[in-house]
Amino acid sequence: MVPTSNSNDGVLPHDLLHDILLRLPARPLCRFRAVCRPWRALLSDPRFADAHAARHPDPHVAVVVSGRLNSFGRELVDVYLVDASSGNVVKRVCTGRCERPNEVSTHGGMVLLVDNNQMLRVLDQASGAVPLVPDYKDHPNNCSFTLGRTASTGEYKALRIRTDKDIRGERQVICCSVLTLGRGHLARWRNVPNPPQTVITQRRLVAVVDGVAYFVLSMPYMHDRSGSDWIAAFDLEAEQWQPDLIGGPPETENDPLRITLAELRGSLVVAQDNHRAATLDLWFLLAGSGDGKVGQQHWSKQYTVTMPYHGRPWRCWGDSAEPVVVLDDGRIVFWV
Repeated sequence: MVPTSNSNDGVLPHDLLHDILLRLPARPLCRFRAVCRPWRALLSDPRFADAHAARHPDPHVAVVVSGRLNSFGRELVDVYLVDASSGNVVKRVCTGRCERPNEVSTHGGMVLLVDNNQMLRVLDQASGAVPLVPDYKDHPNNCSFTLGRTASTGEYKALRIRTDKDIRGERQVICCSVLTLGRGHLARWRNVPNPPQTVITQRRLVAVVDGVAYFVLSMPYMHDRSGSDWIAAFDLEAEQWQPDLIGGPPETENDPLRITLAELRGSLVVAQDNHRAATLDLWFLLAGSGDGKVGQQHWSKQYTVTMPYHGRPWRCWGDSAEPVVVLDDGRIVFWV
């Protein structure tokens, strides 16, 4: 507890100090944790972090960077917390060895990492702690992990999908399981049904929106007879796959894999890359069909964005962009 004083000895009452620090940006607060133990305790308190986030709604983006080596030549992974509105780095946390940096999932200020020993770690950006997820041992190979938050209870859950190749060399889902975070030693993986079709688990083809995780189907299962149903959805609260597949935007039917799934302002978004024109079409899945039918969802192309590599005499096949967040002033942040 921060000491209080009635005399003019320079020690601020706890409540007054709390209110002053709440008004400051996140970047200096990270430095102020080193002032003294009481300040560190206050600034590391999750309740303070929640109050600060409510007062400073500008979103932060977690950027996971690998490539730095330790003295033994082992690759290390750093997580940078970036202020989306300014681009400034607010915090940097070294998470240690992680030879599988692509196995990363972020959601709502939390980062889920899988290291080279198949161990799960969760980074809480508010406190900077990196605790081990219980029941982490013996993850089988070819597992992917998706982190999300349930809509009603606010619990964080991790969806684990294990895939393997069949006799034709095509990848298929072997099993799915769910873990609820924050339950300490009581946390256990729970088996759930497999998706209706095989899904792709690459990060750019997965998005979590309002407690539902969306996945693009694997190529052999991409098209039904109508040629448009290619998104499967998993309800994190009910812990089950929704029975109906979701059709993608109509203009993506002939080239469904040149897309990215994202969550923008509470909507599922398909970002379609026009490789030749170097533009990106952003399709939002909205409620209501616009023809008087209540409750139906429809796709609306709300933006066509000219990307920075537009007009080049050449363009590498790997040049791509992913929408990250929409700021309060309407600007869209992309990862390019």
